[in-house]
Amino acid sequence: MAKFKYSAHLKQSDVSAFDNGWLPGQSPPNSGIYRCKNCGDEIVVPRGTAIPTNHHEHIVLGPVIWQLLVFAQEHPK
Repeated sequence: MAKFKYSAHLKQSDVSAFDNGWLPGQSPPNSGIYRCKNCGDEIVVPRGTAIPTNHHEHIVLGPVIWQLLVFAQEHPK
């Protein structure tokens, strides 16, 4: 489970980006922390980078499906 110390730096949001499931090898549009929907493992995926295909696999729990848990917001320059 992701943890944080300073809640002033986090904001709850209901944007649809949190609803998608991503498979290993896919490149999600948001940099952030992704959580496996079936086992709870968490990984960091930078924007434009494919989710690792060799991170882990499940035998009994079902497929590895990653869901965005926290995304990094970039400010316009």
